[in-house]
Formats: sequence, C-alpha cells, structure tokens
Amino acid sequence: MDKIEESIGQAATKIAKDVNANCIVSLEQKEKEEYTDSEHLEVKVTIFKRIKEGVYKKIEYETKIRKLESGSIIPVKEVLMEAINKKYIEKGERVVCVEDESMGTGYKSVLFIFDVDKIFFDISKNKLAENISSNVIETVINIASEIALEGREGRKIGTAFIIGEPQEISKYLRQLIINPFSGLSEKVKITDPDIKETIKEFSQLDGVFVIHTDGTIISTGAYINIDEGEIDLPPGFGTRHRACAALTKQTNALAVVVSESGGVVRVFKSGRIVMKI
Repeated sequence: MDKIEESIGQAATKIAKDVNANCIVSLEQKEKEEYTDSEHLEVKVTIFKRIKEGVYKKIEYETKIRKLESGSIIPVKEVLMEAINKKYIEKGERVVCVEDESMGTGYKSVLFIFDVDKIFFDISKNKLAENISSNVIETVINIASEIALEGREGRKIGTAFIIGEPQEISKYLRQLIINPFSGLSEKVKITDPDIKETIKEFSQLDGVFVIHTDGTIISTGAYINIDEGEIDLPPGFGTRHRACAALTKQTNALAVVVSESGGVVRVFKSGRIVMKI
C-alpha cells in the first residue's frame, strides 16, 4: 500500500466515524487479463459493514461495471445497487465509498458519502436498472415528482415518461404532434439539468415522453397504441396509466406516470406498479 492509499484509508475510516456511516465500500479494478471487455471493468468490491461501535465485518466479492467516464460515479451507484440486492447494504444507511486510481476516474482516488434513500433503495429492490442507467431513472423520477408537486401555470399536470429501446417500443407509438426533439444536431439528454424546465413546459402537451435507455430524449407528444385488455389495475386508473402498464408488459420498457388528479407518481414495470411516490 503506497502513501496515498494509506492516507485515503485512514481518511475514509475517520469520515465514516464522524458522519456515523454504516459501512465503507472500497472499489478497485481487478488485475487486467490478456483478453478484456472494452466496455466493462472487472471490479473487486470490499465492504466493511459496521456491526457495532468500532467493529466491522469484511465482505468481498467481484463484479463487472460499465467503464467510467472521467469524474463519473454513475456506474459506482450500480455497484451499490448490487450490494443492496445482496443485502449487504440496507435502506436508510449511510455509505462512505472509495474508488482507487485503477477505476479510471482520472484521479488518484475518489471518496464520497452516499445516503441510501427510499427512491434509490426501491430502484434497486425492484431491479429497475437492469437495462437502464440508474441515473436516467432517478432523473426521470425527480422531474416527474417536481411536475406532480408544482403543476404548471397554477394547475395540475398529468404526463408520462417511457424509458426503453426505440426499436422495441416504436411499433406501439404514434406521434401526435411535430416532435420538437427531431433533427437536432446533438443528442439532448434527460440528465442535462439545463433541459429540465423545457421538459416541464412540454409536459402540458398531450401524449408521452419517449426516452432512450441512455437518457437521450427521443420525442414528446407520442401516443401509445396498444391493447390494454389484459392489464389488471385497480378501478380508477385512466387511459394513460393503462396504456403505460400495457406497454411495459409487452416490452422491457419502464413507465413513469404523473397522475393529473392526485399529483402522484407511479413507476410501471412488466405491467404492474412497482413504485409509488
């Protein structure tokens, strides 16, 4: 262990104690093999889980994550989600996470503190990020929640976001209006904070937003054309909810739906409600 690694380890331990963290997670790349996946990293995960004051249990396992862009922690959140699924990390806990230089962040080391809140826990528990970036899902849910809370121009707004692979879901969609995102020279990502107010404005339009799994906004004002006959939802849900449920049953897409009547956000997967916010 070199001097930097030793110092970071000591700092992580002190910070974990100061902020009352439940565990410390260390991430490092496995030793590179001759044949490697150009899009993923083989990662060694070490978790020091606090059992009681001053006493930690050590857990180690190996996994694979998407390669990081410089300075990004998004794939690291996917590692934490896997740890939640393995029941090493639980809802409401606080995590101190350390990445070393081998992870490719562009820094000698990265240390950050993360609270496992309800939304993040539910995304993990329901395995919503299997085919979709957790950052995209979180962003869509946060925007939907703001629309549900704030409305627009003094009135409540109902809308929906479909997140999926265009080639899979396009046959169930029909454009109602001229698509304002069509023909743009650069891709517009839902994760770009500068686009949030535009999304809120477009939420007043009829139809749904269509979001690629990588976060690219494909369109808004799209109509879902699908058979809703086999969808089993409680009474009181309208066409928007039923159509979104049906689409997620027929495809691997997720739907995030804002209810106009009650300002409630629901997430649909495989034809059923998996989250309510």
